[in-house]
Amino acid sequence: MLTSRRHFLRQAGLGTTLAAVSATPLRAAAPARVNSPAAGIPRHIIHLVADGTSSGTLTIGDYFSRLVRGHGLRWLELYQRRDTFQALVNMRSLNSVVTDSAAASTSWGSGSRVKNGALNVLPDGRELLPLCPLFAQAGWKRGLVTTTEITHATPAGFVAHAQRDNAESIAVQYLDRSIEVLLGGGSKFFAADKRKDKRDLLAAYRTAGYTVATSAAELAAAPLAPRLLGVFSESHLPYTLDHQADAKLRARVPTLADMTRRALEKLGREDRFLLQVEGGRVDHAAHANDIAAAVHELLAFDDALTACLEFQKREPETLLIITTDHGTANAGLNSSGGSYGSKPPPFTNLRHARASFSEIARRLGNDPTPGRIQRLVQETTGYKVPDAKAVFLASFFAKKGWALYDAMNSTSAQLGQLLGNYYGVGWTSGEHTADFVPLIALGPGAARFHGFLQNTDVFHHYVALAGIDFRNPEVPLMVECEPSATAAEALAARV
Repeated sequence: MLTSRRHFLRQAGLGTTLAAVSATPLRAAAPARVNSPAAGIPRHIIHLVADGTSSGTLTIGDYFSRLVRGHGLRWLELYQRRDTFQALVNMRSLNSVVTDSAAASTSWGSGSRVKNGALNVLPDGRELLPLCPLFAQAGWKRGLVTTTEITHATPAGFVAHAQRDNAESIAVQYLDRSIEVLLGGGSKFFAADKRKDKRDLLAAYRTAGYTVATSAAELAAAPLAPRLLGVFSESHLPYTLDHQADAKLRARVPTLADMTRRALEKLGREDRFLLQVEGGRVDHAAHANDIAAAVHELLAFDDALTACLEFQKREPETLLIITTDHGTANAGLNSSGGSYGSKPPPFTNLRHARASFSEIARRLGNDPTPGRIQRLVQETTGYKVPDAKAVFLASFFAKKGWALYDAMNSTSAQLGQLLGNYYGVGWTSGEHTADFVPLIALGPGAARFHGFLQNTDVFHHYVALAGIDFRNPEVPLMVECEPSATAAEALAARV
């Protein structure tokens, strides 16, 4: 279907094609060629996403950055600049106030809310036209960079029509849509011996003119033209915390900043481009209640942001948007001691972390005895686990544990609770949260991004800045918080 759709786009012409998707035609304006202030027009748009970064995680990440790097996050330093614009964004999906990454990215990527789990498809089956194919018709080049599988929900939301779990189809759609730069993990969705259909998608990409890189060295040596696919892990890229501790991983797997710089070297040669950069494993670490892994992922994201800021300094016609798609687990750095300020939180213990929770679980294997748990946790974090707590935690590793709060009924959540005693960090769950999320904008067009925004506004601003006249279809929200707006108004009228 997608192949025929692309053929139709080529044969029918821009305006006619988009009329099949929406009654509103698309018209592409000539790009601006002057250095523009915040109210101006960008030639480059970089959309940076620290997936699953709750405000508490961002706060802890800033403190951790000060602790280990001697300065705060570049992300938060931008709030001190007079040329930035800030907003809060409602990221809710069509069917829930708590979004998932597929619905969140779709809202940015299409300007329409969809149900959780869906990528650019409305409940009635209508397909939405996402940013990457839309911008391609207006002459823009496109890139996706992530620490997750490249087919994961956030990058896919700018390109694909699918359910988020259909990664093999998403990998094909990237090829069909000729996305110029694709860098991340997920090689299993491209390799013939791993795909269910046994198609050698890596060979198909090469035939289509892509340079394919599978290591940091190959990425560094890859020619900049015409197209680039880099897949550096079978699944997601390793956590930064584990990457830093393993010389083999450091040699084989590029960092998010490495991938971002390479993408900018490639796309920066083009007249206009749209690039999404995702620090996707902040979310994974937060799901696991692993604060050490989360803050290291946030620092890696901040390094990628620094690369983008350096690019923007050289290329001032670049709009940067820095945001997240939702909160996850809402980490908080808590006070300790009997009264406020009587004892500083043991936050500095985070410096001793040497492995993610997933790496700890891997090393424990099938023999998670209390004694082995105590030895390994102390080895990887510095925390000496009390005997009784080691016994309690071992029951969760053995699938026999039971938590009073269902959302914490997992081994990783209990390990996070245990280490909360050591780090001073607590969590609300292992799930996504309904937080309004921060967004900060810098560069030409930034003035549009201020105040309280709906997630769909991002798409409409991007399209307008690209000089494109287009709107996808939308449907009414399926769920309101209780009481609904209508019910609240009716109640107020009776008072």
